[in-house]
Amino acid sequence: MRNVLLITISRQFGSGGHAIAENLAHALDLPLFDKDVIAQAAKEYGLYERVMQEDHPSPTNSLLFSIATNMYHLNRDSVSFEQRASMAEEKTMRNLAKEGPCIFLGRAADAVFADSPERVSFFLHAPLEWRVNRTAQQYDISAQKAKNIVRQMDRKRAAYYADRADGNWGSAETYHLSIDTSLLGMDGTTEQLLTFIRSYQRKS
Repeated sequence: MRNVLLITISRQFGSGGHAIAENLAHALDLPLFDKDVIAQAAKEYGLYERVMQEDHPSPTNSLLFSIATNMYHLNRDSVSFEQRASMAEEKTMRNLAKEGPCIFLGRAADAVFADSPERVSFFLHAPLEWRVNRTAQQYDISAQKAKNIVRQMDRKRAAYYADRADGNWGSAETYHLSIDTSLLGMDGTTEQLLTFIRSYQRKS
């Protein structure tokens, strides 16, 4: 029986990926590492001195910026801003994975752990209109503002992934399973992911 040590989840903005990841973590009794947890872990591992909170999408208010501007153990003259950020974050994620089975949400985790035979990776997506409506309701904003945010965040995530991986963010061949969350909702999608994981574990 296979022992799934790493589950990675990538998602379009507004698809409910965070809620589904939390459901999955609860069902499997596994720790969930998202950008905030990774940031705190990076601080504890000593990879940078402080972390700025990311409340809204902004080039100067992100985990990437936080890591890069606060690193002290790498030679700033030998690597670029982006390389310093990528190296620090990847090292943090690998340290977390060494502690045991876990789930990573976002952060191009499927690419970071592409060399792990125990990795199972998922991509969660949904139609634009569905994601816009969900975002508008969740944050109590207009549909137009929600659409702008959804598109902006999708572009941001695609660019982030492109900087760290050879594959394409959202392309089916990059993941083990892609699923439209609008069809089954949060609970139904969680059950489908659990079924996939358990089937994979039973495979000899």
